[in-house]
Amino acid sequence: MHLAEHFVFVVLIIVLIFATITDLRERLIYDRFVLVGLGAVAAVRFFFREEPWWDYLLTGVGVTFALATVAVMTGGKAIGGGDIKVFGLIGLALGFEKFLLVFILSHLLAALYILARKLLRREKIKGEAEIPFAPYILAGLILSYGWIGFLK
Repeated sequence: MHLAEHFVFVVLIIVLIFATITDLRERLIYDRFVLVGLGAVAAVRFFFREEPWWDYLLTGVGVTFALATVAVMTGGKAIGGGDIKVFGLIGLALGFEKFLLVFILSHLLAALYILARKLLRREKIKGEAEIPFAPYILAGLILSYGWIGFLK
């Protein structure tokens, strides 16, 4: 993996650390975090790319549009606006294949948490229960970075 790819992952991890903190505390992901990440990623992607430039652009725009559509169709109950922006940033930064790995891992980790919580606490978790999702995006990103950066 090229040094620029490591830089992109580190920037995303830092953005997601801040997003996780505010998502856990306030249930918000501030636009300024996403914008700083967007600026850093755009600067790197202007000069260094493993994939064609349009792969990054189409992934970022496509992910944002698809998740925003899901949010509108579900009345904002399936995914929050901050999560949409973070996933859009990740799509723009990593391209389709790497984004897909992060997306799948983050959802699997959240599902495992909910299942464990339900089994261990024997409590009823309703379909409407909201959980801060940024921690799972961060965990999925870190696992993806380990998989892509060091195990491949």
